[in-house]
Formats: sequence, C-alpha cells, structure tokens
Amino acid sequence: MEKFRPILAFALAAASAGAANPSVSGVTVSQDAATRAVTVNYTLSDAPGIVTLGVTTNGVSIGDEHVWAVSGDANKVVQPGAHTLVWHPEKSWPNHVLSDGSVNVEVTAWATTDPPRYLAVNLLETGDVKYYTSAEGVPGGVTNLLYKTTSVLMRRIDARGKSFMMGSPSDEPGHWANDRREAQHRVSFANDYYIGVYEVTQRQWWLVTGGHKPSWHTNATCWAERPVENVTFAMIRHNKYDTNARNAELYYPAAPYKQSFLGLLRTRSGDLAFDLPSAAQWEYACKAGNGDFKWGDGTPIADNLKGNTSADDEDPAFNEIGRNAFNNAIGSYSVTTALTTPEESRDVDDTCGTAPVGSYRPNSWGLYDMHGNVWELCGDEYDVYNDYADLPVASRQRARVRKGGDYTRGPWRARASYQIAADAETGFTQTSDAMRQNGFRLAITLE
Repeated sequence: MEKFRPILAFALAAASAGAANPSVSGVTVSQDAATRAVTVNYTLSDAPGIVTLGVTTNGVSIGDEHVWAVSGDANKVVQPGAHTLVWHPEKSWPNHVLSDGSVNVEVTAWATTDPPRYLAVNLLETGDVKYYTSAEGVPGGVTNLLYKTTSVLMRRIDARGKSFMMGSPSDEPGHWANDRREAQHRVSFANDYYIGVYEVTQRQWWLVTGGHKPSWHTNATCWAERPVENVTFAMIRHNKYDTNARNAELYYPAAPYKQSFLGLLRTRSGDLAFDLPSAAQWEYACKAGNGDFKWGDGTPIADNLKGNTSADDEDPAFNEIGRNAFNNAIGSYSVTTALTTPEESRDVDDTCGTAPVGSYRPNSWGLYDMHGNVWELCGDEYDVYNDYADLPVASRQRARVRKGGDYTRGPWRARASYQIAADAETGFTQTSDAMRQNGFRLAITLE
C-alpha cells in the first residue's frame, strides 16, 4: 500500500489590499487499503480560500490530469475551519503501484480574489462552482460534453496591469481601409477576467431560462451543443423573453435584470458577476498573445484577404479554426438564401449552419470558436472606443459591438480586430434575419 507524506503549502495567490491570505495547516493523509481512496484532513485559517490538491512522486508532479477525481472540500471556496477531501486514484490514476513513502500530497489555498485558471458552474444545481488549476485538471478534459451542455466552463485571462494594441495595422491582410472600427489604440486592463471557453450553447440557455428555445438551428439531434443564436442584448441582460426590452438603469455595466439570462445565471452560480465581455476583453482573449497578422491560434492570415470587397477570399487556416461560408457543407450558407426560404432550413444538421461548439481547433489560450460560427455580442456601445459622430444618437444608444464573424461569412470579417454593430435595432430587437447569426460568450471581471 502506498504511504503518503503531506507537504504543507500556503496561499499561492495574493489577496486584495487589506485582506488576509488563507493558509493551510494540520494536514494529515491516510489511504484505504481496499479502495485506494486517499483521505486528506486539513485546517484552513485566516480567510476563505479555494482549496486545490497536488500530488508528487519522487518530487515530480504526477500531473493534474491524474488528480481530477477529488471529492469533499476541494476545488471550491472553503470557509476557515477543519476540512476533509478525498482523492480517488482508482478513478483518475489507476494501475499505479508505488513504493512506500514515495508519494506526497500538497494542499494549496488560493485567495478568492486571485482564483485558479479554470472555473466551472454546474447549471443543474444552484451554487455548484468548482475551480481547477489547469486544463488538464478539469474533470474529463475541457472538451467534455458536459461543458457544452450542463456546465459553463471559463478560462482565466491574466490581464491586470497589461496593455495591448486593439485594432489592426493598415497593412494587415483584410484590413478595411479608412474604417475607424479597426483604428489602432492602446488599451490597458485594471483587472484579470474569466472568459467562456465556448460560446453559450442552446442547452445552457435552455437550462438557465427554464426551457426557453429562441434559436433557429434546432435540429433535434444536435441543437443542444450548437451556440444559442437569434438572441438580443435585451434578452441577455434585460429580459430573457422580451427581445425589445429597454431600461436605461440596466445598461451595461450596471447589473443585469434578475430575470434576464445573466441575472438568472448569477443567481444559479451563487452571485458570480457573469456578464458580457467588453470588446477589449474579447479581442485580447481572441488574439491570445499572437498579435497582428495572425489568427488566434498563431497561424498567419492569408495574404490574399481584402477587406470591404464583394468577395470573401478563402483562407485555409481560417477553415481549420471556425465555421464559415467556405466550410459549410452546402457552401455559402447565407442568411438571404437558406435562412429566409424554406422552413426546413431550420432543421439542417451540423454539417451546415452553425457548428456544435468546439468543433474546430482552439486558439493559443484554449478558447474555441473565437473566429466564425456566430457573431458574439459584447457589452460595449458600438462607439465606445471610436468617435462615430456621424451615427445618429438614437442608434448609438441601442447599437452594441459584435465581434468574431459567423457561419455565413468568409475570413476577413472574422479577424480579431474587426467589429460591427448589432445595428440600430438588432442590438435590442429581433427584427432582422441577421439575428440568426448573433450569439455570445460569458465573462467575469475579477476584482
């Protein structure tokens, strides 16, 4: 039988100014000879913390992918006091026999203001929020179906104190000449934030809203994993059913209405501050540190792209990272044809129209579908970073930023720096077929 020696580890993450760091003490470890389950007792002191478990053998980590099967007081916010967690190596690290005394456990407490890399919210149970230190430590892996249907998975972006050049240089392939939407300007971040690994799916919307199904692409065999679309800013933040709701007191960044999708999700998660990302948060995450002239996974943008032309030039690299007009099964699957004609177009399978989230290669930070699939609504008003003095005031009040391109378009619109408006009406209303291209992903700004 393995014998485990505890290593005490104090908070790895700094608490906010004036707050105490959580600390761990009194760690004891035992193992059940029959089941191999490892029980760890510990005491948390000084402040609430997010507790995680690490395991090493001969001084080397066995890898987070072998420690995901943990129950009890771990991978969540824990209050000060005596606690117990149980690691189940028979599930996550089977068929390993170790010599006595060669395995150590490490209990770590993270400050709640500086949490681990991944966050998962179970939509089937109120307040079931878990944290994981890496993609490998996420139970079942980040591509597990449950994170596309019954749980929301978020990835932390380390942005506090950092800045980046938003927009694109004039010589980036696809740059739309004389278009102020891509004008370069430096943006600095005061906070880190979480952003969704995937777009919000139809099943997730259905669970949060109690059975509401607004989307167009509702094929019975694949609707659940497809991104929710045909939704408006009003439905996300103001009222989950009212496509035309307007309440100035609820405008971003004020807290959303309690019966909106975001309001209901905040309640379901125990009041985590879910919201739409800002355009800057979205673009920084999309670029994933790769800068200009690149897609989010680091591959170069094709030299032949030309912005503001009648033809969308195909880019083979883009076809690998997102659903678009060139990799739809029926080709050029456009709103003006497939979506506005026969009702049967609603029942298309997942080879055309929107793709189930995660169908294509992720970007360098492990985020899926940042390019293509559906336009993603952001919280900003359309002119938040640029002076659109020629846009009517009434329109600017309703218009919202959309980024990322969609399944009906080619690559130049899907570049990280490009943005368009959820226009004067569709920012809040459902008056256009273009709504069938609009979805979103979630964000949480850390304090």
